[in-house]
Formats: sequence, structure tokens, C-alpha cells
Amino acid sequence: MSAKKILAAAAGALLAMAAALPSHAQHASLNPMAPRQIYKELSNADYSYGYTILPGNSIDGIEPFNRYVGWSINYYAVDRYFLRPLAHGYSHLPAFVQDGVDNFFSNVSDVNATVNNLFLGQFADSGTSFARFLINSTIGLLGLFDPATHLGIKQHSMSFDTVMGRYGADQGEYLMIPFYGPGTERSVEGSTVDSWYYYLIGEPFVTVACYLIKGINTRAKFISQEKFVDDAVDPYATMRQLYLSYEQGLVDPNAQMKDNGKQDQQVDDSYIDEIDSN
Repeated sequence: MSAKKILAAAAGALLAMAAALPSHAQHASLNPMAPRQIYKELSNADYSYGYTILPGNSIDGIEPFNRYVGWSINYYAVDRYFLRPLAHGYSHLPAFVQDGVDNFFSNVSDVNATVNNLFLGQFADSGTSFARFLINSTIGLLGLFDPATHLGIKQHSMSFDTVMGRYGADQGEYLMIPFYGPGTERSVEGSTVDSWYYYLIGEPFVTVACYLIKGINTRAKFISQEKFVDDAVDPYATMRQLYLSYEQGLVDPNAQMKDNGKQDQQVDDSYIDEIDSN
């Protein structure tokens, strides 16, 4: 076989291989003549191993369990047939009853705020929280009334979850806990510390009763937001985003503003100018 025939056969083989490649492989997303584009793409590379980074650097690494077990139990069973009807019924009780329950648990949270604000060096807020607790526990009849607010003493709530976040602890794994609700690794640890009063009660029946009353009282506050979640395309993802964004907002009040800024600046203006000039 002559040299010309060998070269012709090799060229034909290369053309056949090129034709067999998928069409998308022939069009690279990066332009080698635009190094700024390569840098832009690499700077936005996802190193989360397939997981979406959620607010507070949380990840939903066990989404199948959270979605199909935790969410299904909580949303389609517990909330729909138990907690929601109770919350709606509770919302029709006289206002002074609802206020009394809310004031009682709010008064207990002032004890947590007293200690947690100390951890952050917010001594004035800690002192104010302690003053509220003393006034409401005495004049307010164990916290059933809130004379401290009427005296102009503002509440400065602070959870141990938020304290850990401000010291740099990420939210960690997102959790949809059956019969409990949404949470994260950090929030579970924080709520364990803040729920000290449950351990002091000692009597299991009373503990469960307090837990249920507090849960119903809290659930009743979200009645106005039910439609927002119910009508969402993906109620699970909507609840997850709302919860994590709210918790991150407590840690960093400017987080939402920062996120909006990032969304508005995803495309580098100078890179657009570079494209237009080509």
C-alpha cells in the first residue's frame, strides 16, 4: 500500500471518529481565547460533592429520608390531622388565654436570653432579660402576664443555637425530624440546652403536656402562612428555605441583603464588555 493510501485511510478514520462523538462534545462551554471566562467558571465551581449549599452552610444530605419520611409524617399526617386542627381551635380561645400561654413560655425564654446574651458579651441585653424575668415572675404571676413590656422593658431574645452560629458554627445537616419539625444539627444541640426546664419538671406526663401546649401555641402563630406553603410547587423545599433563611437571619441580620447582592452580581460586567468587544 502506497503512502498516499495510508494517509487517506488514517484521515478517513479520524473523520469517522469525530462524527461519532456526541454533538454537545463538539461545543465546549469554555472559550480558550477568553481566559477571563475560564477564571469566572472555575471561581463558581461547586465543590459540595453534588449537594446544594443552603443558608447557613447547611446541606440536605439525607433528603430522601427528610422528604419521604420526616416531611410526609409531619406535613401529611401530624399537621394535617392533628396539629393544624388543634391550632385553629386554639386560635379561637379568648385572647387573654392565648396571651397567658404565650407570656408564660416567653418568660421562661428570658432566662435563656439572660445566659445566652452573656455568652455574646451583650451585658446590657442580659441584664434587661433578667429584669424582665424578675418582674414578670412576681408582679406578672409566674409569667402569665407581661408587665415588663408595659413598663417599656424590651425583650432581647437569644437562643443558644444563635449563639453557636455567631461564634462560627454552621447549621450543619438539615433535618426534618418526625413529630418535631424542621431543624439542623446546630439547632438540635441548641434546643437541647435551651430546654433545660423540661428536665427539671421530672414528671413525664407534665413534660409532654408542656411540650404539646407550647407546640400548639407556636403552630397557631403560623396559621396565616399556611397557604404560602400549601400552594408552593414544592412545599418541602419551600419550608426548608424559609426555616434556614430565618435561622441564618438571626445569626447574621445582613445575610439576606448579602444574598440578594450576590444574585444581582452573578455576571461580571467587565466580562460582558469583553464578549461585546469580540
